[in-house]
Amino acid sequence: MPREDNPSPQPLLLGLLMDRPRHGYELYRHFESDLGGVWQIGLSQLYAQLKQLEEAGLVTVQVEPQPDRPARKVYRLTDEGRAVFLEWVRRPTPYLRRIRVEFLARLYFFRHLGLEGLEQLVARQQEVCRAQIGRFARLAAESDDAYRRCVLEFRRGQLEAVIRWLDRCLEIL
Repeated sequence: MPREDNPSPQPLLLGLLMDRPRHGYELYRHFESDLGGVWQIGLSQLYAQLKQLEEAGLVTVQVEPQPDRPARKVYRLTDEGRAVFLEWVRRPTPYLRRIRVEFLARLYFFRHLGLEGLEQLVARQQEVCRAQIGRFARLAAESDDAYRRCVLEFRRGQLEAVIRWLDRCLEIL
């Protein structure tokens, strides 16, 4: 899955297929009920993402006829799709602006699927945040522009808050 300006919902769809195959509308309902407070997706976008996942070989599709209704497609995770999801869910979120969607989705799947390694993920996420804090501190110290220093200090403060929040997540979960 390529890196884009906006994070892709594809790993979340793979994650929702980890426990069992589902048809498209069932995936949409599950996505909305469990992840809708964190991540928004439209039904047409969901189907477009499923088509891309199928083309990439990460899911397979089985058409199931239904009496008195159109046939429905049931999506099943492939071994490659499972591997892609597990690699994604264990990777820290690299950008501060994505923590509120990507990292929260990762937390959901660790809990929903009973995955091992949450403490390691949180520790790696904190390492990423600390590295960014150090980078922002160096940039602020090197800057002659007061406004730029304010912006960098703001970002640094956000990251420090995220580190405290990550500690709290471990306490809660």
